[in-house]
Amino acid sequence: MFAPIDTKTVYSFMDSLVNLKSYVKRAKELGYSHLGIMDQDNLYGAYHFVVEAKKEGLQAVIGLELSFRLDDESPLTLQLLALDTRGYQNLLKLSTLKMSEGLGLKDLPNYLSGLAVLVPYFDEIDSLELPFDYYIGVFLDSPKQAYSKPILPLQTVRYYQEEDRKTLQVLHAIRDNLPLKDVRPPQAGQFLRLRQEMEEAFEQTFPESLENLEELLSPVAYQFDHRLKLPRFNRDKEPVLELRERAEAGLKDKELLNRTYQERLDKELGIIHKMGFDDYFLIVWDLLRFGRSRHYYMGMGRGSAAGSLVAFALDITGIDPVKNNLLFERFLNEERYSMPDIDIDLPDVYRTEFLHYVRDRYGSRHSAQIVTYSTFGAKQAIRDVFKRFGAAEYELTNITRKIGFRDDLASAYEKNLSFRQIINSKLEYQKAFAIAKKIEGQPRQTSIHAAGIVMSDDDLTNHIPLKSGEDMMITQYDAGAVEANGLLKMDFLGLRNLTFVQRMDEKLAEEKGINLDIRSIDLEDPETLALFATGRTKGIFQFEQAGAINLLKRIKPARFEEIVATTSLNRPGASDYTENFIKRKYGKEAVDLIDPLVAPILEGTYGIMLYQEQVMQIAQVFAGFTLGKADLLRRAMSKKNQAEMQKMEADFLQGAKDLGRNPATAKELFERMAKFAGYGFNRSHAFAYSALAFQLAYFKAHYPSIFYDVMLNYSSSDYISDALQTDFKVGSLSINSVPYGDKISAGTIYMGMKNLKGFPRDLAYWIIEERPFSSIEDFLTRLPENYQKADYIRPLIQIGLFDQFESNRRKLEENLEPLFTFVNELGSLFADSSYNWLESEDYYPSQKYDLEMQWLGVGISPHPLVSLAKEVEGAYTPFDELIVNQQARVLGQIEIVRVIRTKSKGEQMAFVTLTDTKQKLGVTVFPESYQKWRELLKEGQIFYMTGKVQERDGRLQLVLQTIEAVTREKFWIQISNHAHDREIAKVLQAYPGQIPVILHYQEGNQTLQSKQLFVAKSDQLQKELTPYVMKTIYH
Repeated sequence: MFAPIDTKTVYSFMDSLVNLKSYVKRAKELGYSHLGIMDQDNLYGAYHFVVEAKKEGLQAVIGLELSFRLDDESPLTLQLLALDTRGYQNLLKLSTLKMSEGLGLKDLPNYLSGLAVLVPYFDEIDSLELPFDYYIGVFLDSPKQAYSKPILPLQTVRYYQEEDRKTLQVLHAIRDNLPLKDVRPPQAGQFLRLRQEMEEAFEQTFPESLENLEELLSPVAYQFDHRLKLPRFNRDKEPVLELRERAEAGLKDKELLNRTYQERLDKELGIIHKMGFDDYFLIVWDLLRFGRSRHYYMGMGRGSAAGSLVAFALDITGIDPVKNNLLFERFLNEERYSMPDIDIDLPDVYRTEFLHYVRDRYGSRHSAQIVTYSTFGAKQAIRDVFKRFGAAEYELTNITRKIGFRDDLASAYEKNLSFRQIINSKLEYQKAFAIAKKIEGQPRQTSIHAAGIVMSDDDLTNHIPLKSGEDMMITQYDAGAVEANGLLKMDFLGLRNLTFVQRMDEKLAEEKGINLDIRSIDLEDPETLALFATGRTKGIFQFEQAGAINLLKRIKPARFEEIVATTSLNRPGASDYTENFIKRKYGKEAVDLIDPLVAPILEGTYGIMLYQEQVMQIAQVFAGFTLGKADLLRRAMSKKNQAEMQKMEADFLQGAKDLGRNPATAKELFERMAKFAGYGFNRSHAFAYSALAFQLAYFKAHYPSIFYDVMLNYSSSDYISDALQTDFKVGSLSINSVPYGDKISAGTIYMGMKNLKGFPRDLAYWIIEERPFSSIEDFLTRLPENYQKADYIRPLIQIGLFDQFESNRRKLEENLEPLFTFVNELGSLFADSSYNWLESEDYYPSQKYDLEMQWLGVGISPHPLVSLAKEVEGAYTPFDELIVNQQARVLGQIEIVRVIRTKSKGEQMAFVTLTDTKQKLGVTVFPESYQKWRELLKEGQIFYMTGKVQERDGRLQLVLQTIEAVTREKFWIQISNHAHDREIAKVLQAYPGQIPVILHYQEGNQTLQSKQLFVAKSDQLQKELTPYVMKTIYH
């Protein structure tokens, strides 16, 4: 018998083209009954390989190749074959040792039970002495001679057909980061051949090797232990007793140990114990206790765990499920056995400390992070392969930019004509593209799961292989294989939003002396609800995207429950019922509660089954389902399992009939449930995450300076525009006071040097340590020589840091290089010398503003649009007051003009970005309007634009109708007194236009600008005003 036992898979990273699924299928086609893998040092693919082989009715043989050094430093390669379960377990330990603390040849005899050792043939093999038995692996071209050890047939497999050699050569070039021409082609013949062909070939050369292999592999089989292996929390106490004690103590501390809560607690504890999860809850409690002992803010919990009273009692979650009508069965159902999934949220900056705690508390071989595999994506494959063929960087950029986000190489080639044209433009490109398609999707290297941790009661290497990691060990198996082996996977999710809340809480205590209990924030706080109702939720978890903001403005939540509903509506599927929800909330559509029995369940969501829990409760109330069975129904509906749904429908209708319900109503209810359950959201999860969002919003509503301080410094400066829409303003900066990070004081934001892209942090710290500076000359004299570069100092000038010494910024810039020369020549004498300054005209205010925007993301100098907007206030609608489907006239500066051609007729049209210096508005200019206004659509120009407001992708936009130049001209009217105000107003209203009206009353020397009246320029207007006024003039 021949079997390919020396097969390198794609998990030998860039040294093979053999992936597990195709390998097994191909081997079956070629007539093999047994097949193996033999990757270097690792077992990454071992478990999945066995599973795939079993699907095809083949016997997998797990192998591991290890390299050693003999006493004389000569290299030795050993190949180990697992013959049974014990051998497989020994491979797990050997691979772990090799990929962590190290493995020596002398250690090997301790792990050889159940293993066959194979030494591939080499010239000096007859003189090899090892302290254990082994086979010699012979190849078809090995010498035909008598060997001192039993022999086995070997053929190394790295690809499927000979033409794949070129692809493997490219992979080697990528791996070694070399041009293709500098990489030796791989050895020929390393492809998978017909079983019969291999057996005939070895029958001619080494017939006994085939007999030996058959004898060795015939009994091979592995048994995997899939039973759950939960770690123990405390070996000195029964977990069922400890969990009850801690849960009851938690309820007592919350003053909730009454009959209702005790009954719910007893029920949950009974189910938890029956399902064997007492230790699990205690471990989760312990991890969260550790975080809180370090004063980390651990959030309100997430997912369906918010429906557990035990979780609430242990402070695993911060939501009272009894008070808020959340269901335990949605979380843990004794009628559907599955692991409780409690994800642990923590501030992202402390995730490493958590990993160390788990490692130290539960043992370094009892816990590990979970591996993931980075693969060649479409763009990465193109970049890596084309680079080996000599493509320049600009060519790589030009090609990859034509690949869409969701495209693979095949779809990009099929759908994108320009991409196809580039590929076909050169023969080398065509070759490279064919190779890129072959490696696309293959593993490139290992990475670490963003959240996953695995834990076990015994040594993990009894079940899976590990390798060393920075913070703790890392599994070699991915999450699917880890869980399939019965191991507990937990997710430690580092959330930036928890970090934000924690930083805000710390700042509040530090700056204002207020120690806020975040979890006790009133979720019906009026100021915070008002913030949500007006859509001022930029920076608020779950609610800062345009779609969510627009939805909030329409729903205008007046209580926390409506914020939870908004979270659930702002999703595909559920959004189809947004209009019904809003109309019903405001009495514009009848609320259909279907039946009085289910009305209490649906009242809060206006008759719409928004949550999965509502489906469960209706099944319980109307058809007598247990909540456990109702959860099975919910699950079948959400997965659209037709067979299970039909069975459940029969049970539902029968249950309703047994309870005397109306059959027609029962049928209608089930149909609605099936429809809604497909998108219904987990209310427990929505509730918990909405609570976290509310806590962030609470800071924004009550302590905005602290909120923006944290968001600007720990998130990004993108939030500056949001801050400026409130009562904050941007302060001018000075070299003697500019902070490193952004600083907020008395309603003024001072932008920090951290915003200057490419500006050395060390230079920023030097400035802070060395100041004050008395002049630009003093600054340059003291500036270290390694920082005397115009590219470093120019940004400081352009944001106005030296304005206190010299307000002409362009003059400072143009003198910068001569000043450096002067400083270096005179040194400390510079201050006493007379430098002959070159004069230069300063930047215009708008240019200063643009440069500040470029460096800081916000303008500090007065922008002409700001003063103009004040002068013509009332003549336009501000961006934040625009209403969908209404006509509006806006004022703004053109920032971007993007011209395209329509697909239908090839006509030119444009997309314009307009700014009011704080916000941006998209303006669509259709072909007819573009032809009319194209000459005016220049970037930097300020105009009035009139059109209809529409919504697109959750954002408001203006469809342009007209453009008007902005005039500073005013219509001045001198009047004796107020006697004829009514008559004057009537005349003015008859001549509407864009020119502001200024009224000067001689009596009392009073001058006023009307905010309501704007007029056109007209001689007739002046003539009609003559009886009532002293003088009029346009100026």
